Amino acid sequence: MSRKTEYTGRYKLSKNEFGYAKWYSLKYYEWLDEYNALKDSVKAIQYSDAPKGSGKSDPTEKLAERRAELRRKMLKIENAAVDAGGDIAKYILLAVINEDMTFDKLKAKGMPCERTYFYDKRRKYYWLLSKEI
Repeated sequence: MSRKTEYTGRYKLSKNEFGYAKWYSLKYYEWLDEYNALKDSVKAIQYSDAPKGSGKSDPTEKLAERRAELRRKMLKIENAAVDAGGDIAKYILLAVINEDMTFDKLKAKGMPCERTYFYDKRRKYYWLLSKEI
């Protein structure tokens, strides 16, 4: 018996599209940690750190660009959860960014829907995210 490699329902995703969207989602906490760590890491430039020659370096600008890039990535995940889940967006987000978050754990946290509805919305999330990334 062969394994199903492609979802053929309403939100069609290949095995690779789904895998990439899932991997992208699981990076959320890493990006959040890096984003928060970059808040106060700008310090005064030391003369030993000064660029040599005519090149200019602006650590504040580099920091701001990296924070903006991380925020854009996290917003893609958050927006896909809101667009897919609507009223259960926070539960969709919890499920996709945390591999250990099962349906039963979400239900215990107060998720107001049943299994079929939740899995349909989660599939829609992965479909939307795969179109965005």
